[in-house]
This record gives sequence, structure tokens and C-alpha cells, in this order.
Amino acid sequence: MGELSCGWQISSNTRERPRLIVEGARAPRQQQMLASIDLNLLLSLEALLEHRNVTHAARHVRLSQPSMSRALTRLRGIFNDDLLVRGSSGMVPT
Repeated sequence: MGELSCGWQISSNTRERPRLIVEGARAPRQQQMLASIDLNLLLSLEALLEHRNVTHAARHVRLSQPSMSRALTRLRGIFNDDLLVRGSSGMVPT
């Protein structure tokens, strides 16, 4: 995907939602995809990367195990990548 940098553009108009700005994306489609990610999914991804276990990650962010599994499935679909796979000592990043 190349080198990406992200930041928030916040308007002085309080009625406008903050916009995620992605620089370095190869195409507008990538920008749109990244800007539309539910930020709660990123919290789930962070917990999964830290704990390397769906159940422990779910407890960490106070979700049920099935909810965390669904979050991982959604993340895999968004990034079109397995992200984490089962290994002998927990989940391993791909």
C-alpha cells in the first residue's frame, strides 16, 4: 500500500464532523476506505495485536468474544488481509 500518514481535519464549525485526511494513498478509493473505518475497530485491532488472543482482547475492551471475532472479520474484509492467524502460541500478525 506504500507509506501512509493520517491526520484529522477539524473545522471551526461545530456542526461539521472531523474528517480523516490520508496522505500517500495511491487512489481516492483508498482514502475513502480508510476514512470510513469505524474507529472502534481500530481499538479492537490494537487489543488483538497486544493480547494475541481473541478472548483476552475482548475482555480488555469489554466486548464479548463473538463481538471481537466479528470485529476481526470486519477488519480482515476492510484490509483484504488475514491480519492475524492462529499460531502455536496465540495469534500471529501476517
